[in-house]
Amino acid sequence: MGVLGLTSFIGDHGAILTDYRFRNSKVVIDGCNIYHSLYLTSCVDQQHAGDYDVFEDQVCKFFKALRDCGIEPYVIIDGGSDFSDKKFETLRQRAQSRINQAKNLSMGLRERGLLPVFIKQVFKQVLSSLKVPFAHCIFEADQEIASLAQRWKCPVLSNDSDFYIFAIQAGFLPMSHFQWQNASVQGWSPQNYIPCKRYTTTSFCRQVNINRQLLPVFAAIAGNDYVNLVKMGFPIKFEDSLSMESNWKRGKF
Repeated sequence: MGVLGLTSFIGDHGAILTDYRFRNSKVVIDGCNIYHSLYLTSCVDQQHAGDYDVFEDQVCKFFKALRDCGIEPYVIIDGGSDFSDKKFETLRQRAQSRINQAKNLSMGLRERGLLPVFIKQVFKQVLSSLKVPFAHCIFEADQEIASLAQRWKCPVLSNDSDFYIFAIQAGFLPMSHFQWQNASVQGWSPQNYIPCKRYTTTSFCRQVNINRQLLPVFAAIAGNDYVNLVKMGFPIKFEDSLSMESNWKRGKF
């Protein structure tokens, strides 16, 4: 899930993201990414495998903020792994990481990022109770999320850096910059909005001087859940964001 180093690179180059007042629009939400973000920012007690009531309250507040600003959410949730097992190594590493985190928590050590077992089921139940439309994909949902956003001409909301690669006409709203808790709300005014940052491939390509059609190639070179050229024996590695930028501008990629 994500292109290695891309989120940090974009964060270090502020001109790529633009300030945006989000209101009166549809939005396609990356469900798994959002419930992960909402759970970990709700100050839950992770040592006792739950605190679902606190999580439910956070989810309700989040969708209320959207509706107060005239935003119509549609949530798409990831399904199982691709039958090709291309991501097997990535999934294995994540599973091992969760085991290590759970062990540390059981020993009283502080850990962040471990979700409880029934988090997805609880999230779907809360969506149903709030009458928020959602769909559960068979496999990974990135392509479906981007396609639906393109069809509806609305942005995508997620923290998954894969969406920096998709050419979504209405843009991509990183959840890390989506200030829903600081929404500007005055009754039911159509001027209510959520302050956030918006990303477009046009802005990115202009900043780093790369052809938009080469973005998928860039994602493969940088490394992602499916492709890791270093492990495949190709000596291609980005040492830091500055070297990445200079290489692009010199036309090496």
